[in-house]
Amino acid sequence: MQRIFVISLTELNYEKKDLNVSFSENRRSIGLLSRIVTNAIFLSHSLREKVIIRIFIEKPVSHIIQIDSATIRYLGPELRSLASLLLKAKKKFLEAFYNKYFANNVWFEANPGLFIRLANNPFEDLSVKASTPIPLISVALDNNHKNPDVKSITLKEFEHLIVTLSENKNTFIVSYSFISGHLSKIPLNSQDFIINRVVVSQKIDLARLTNIVNIILDENRK
Repeated sequence: MQRIFVISLTELNYEKKDLNVSFSENRRSIGLLSRIVTNAIFLSHSLREKVIIRIFIEKPVSHIIQIDSATIRYLGPELRSLASLLLKAKKKFLEAFYNKYFANNVWFEANPGLFIRLANNPFEDLSVKASTPIPLISVALDNNHKNPDVKSITLKEFEHLIVTLSENKNTFIVSYSFISGHLSKIPLNSQDFIINRVVVSQKIDLARLTNIVNIILDENRK
């Protein structure tokens, strides 16, 4: 089963020096991002097949960083590996942007298996072929905004939802937004997606949720 994990951020607001500061706020932010990516893409000491990671970043100009498990190179299962890779990609992206490389809105390969392109939303140019609607789970960080479209569920209900939606499906999308209400602003055709916007009521790390999703989808493959 193809798995697509989409993470929406305002910006990559950390520097190399933050990786050496244990209690840096920026280090905690990149730490969570790294654990989500690690749990999504790594299986023991190998990489999972058919996994796409999309990191959508709004600033300084909205763009997508995409990691393909089939072709990614030089990525290790630890914080510093992904953080360093993203910093190098950020530098190359800015250089390419100011040199007008993206005039034709093409993909730019910043590292083997890591591509960048300009985009207005995280699902832009998502090449997915499916004969039936694709399950799309959007996990909100909290429900303080009381959005009626966001359902509060328990961890058990979340697991049951993944099991139910993944049955007889070839593709599964999980979206995490660090930007409040972000998915609701993105035009999505409901005929293409089975959209569920949820917040898990138990205090649970998004990286652990990613692990749970993979465990359930692995079981459904057997």
